[in-house]
Amino acid sequence: MCFADTLTETDDTVTAYCYCGWVEYGHTQESADAAAESHQNSTE
Repeated sequence: MCFADTLTETDDTVTAYCYCGWVEYGHTQESADAAAESHQNSTE
């Protein structure tokens, strides 16, 4: 199971990322939270 998190960037966008190497840039906090939750719950 992965443990994704989010990080607010200096340009106020939010990055969703995971220790496994998965990353998505350019989110809002809400969409980053959703992406992180979706990644954690996926069966990759």
